[in-house]
Amino acid sequence: MADPSGFCAGVESAVKSLAWLVALNPPPVVCVHAVVHNEDVVTRFEALGVEFVARPEDVPTGAAVLLSAHGSPPDVTQRAAHAHVVVDAACPLVSKVHRELRARSEAGDTIIYVGHRGHDEAEGALAHVGTAAHVVERPSDVDALPLGDDRPVALLAQTTIAMSEWADIAERVRERFSSTWTPPRDDICFATTNRQTAGRALAHECEVVIVVGSATSSNTAALVDSARSAGAAEVHRVSGVDDLPVVTADRIGIVAGASTPAVTIDAVVRAVGPASIRTLRAVDESEYFPLAPGVRRQIEAAIAAGVVSPALIAAYRDDRHVSADALVALVERSSVLPYQHLAGLR
Repeated sequence: MADPSGFCAGVESAVKSLAWLVALNPPPVVCVHAVVHNEDVVTRFEALGVEFVARPEDVPTGAAVLLSAHGSPPDVTQRAAHAHVVVDAACPLVSKVHRELRARSEAGDTIIYVGHRGHDEAEGALAHVGTAAHVVERPSDVDALPLGDDRPVALLAQTTIAMSEWADIAERVRERFSSTWTPPRDDICFATTNRQTAGRALAHECEVVIVVGSATSSNTAALVDSARSAGAAEVHRVSGVDDLPVVTADRIGIVAGASTPAVTIDAVVRAVGPASIRTLRAVDESEYFPLAPGVRRQIEAAIAAGVVSPALIAAYRDDRHVSADALVALVERSSVLPYQHLAGLR
């Protein structure tokens, strides 16, 4: 088992924020796009009555709305103005890229964005650019850009791409353009990098590597590439137990994408049925992102109104140490949620 693996700090915060919106608000609770790219997470919230929509204009009037962890265009809140409350659960690392995009665009740089066309994060990020941006996915795309080599460019990236993708493209951009701005710290998310490090470590020790995560997850795809490039004889990406192939090996490595919940990882491990389990700790990861501010305000108001159960209050007070899986399970088990009390006070 690779460590770190599974939910990153940004996903933990977004999933817990959505769970709290379910607890604090009457239906419909709506999420614009999938809260994270994982079918099990989406299905679990759908069972709690959450609706997932493609556009903020599709949000029903009076709904409580969460904007997904991938980040959103700057006008989304205005486009969902008919909602009861709009909470932005964008990962802080994605928001950092948004700030950089706006600043470099205003400075007059031409933006080169390393990312995957059509991905939710890329679409949300590029909406923050005041001028045209050029999306590149491979070094050869840099050669095809219709720009003069003396044009000042700013190079930024989707946070979930593979580090090797970024490095190869960044090298080609610097070779071609005489004036290239890059962020003081790479845009690639620490959790993405850490899991790729863990995947490479597994590949060095295991004949077979199983990567647990959705096909739509960019960071999961990067994990597959990392394990393969590190020399694993077999690499299999699975969304869950139903995708598991029959494998025969003395040593099997398991690593999971940053949007894969613990319940899915645990199910895969049980299905593999190992004789023993060893943890391979590649990197120590202790980052924590708090709940979205809009959710925290709602929770504090509900606690002040005296309508939150002791179990939920304890989970809020100890948020740093309560996993998203545990909080969602607590909401699932709650027979009376705060919003039901609050409705009686209105």
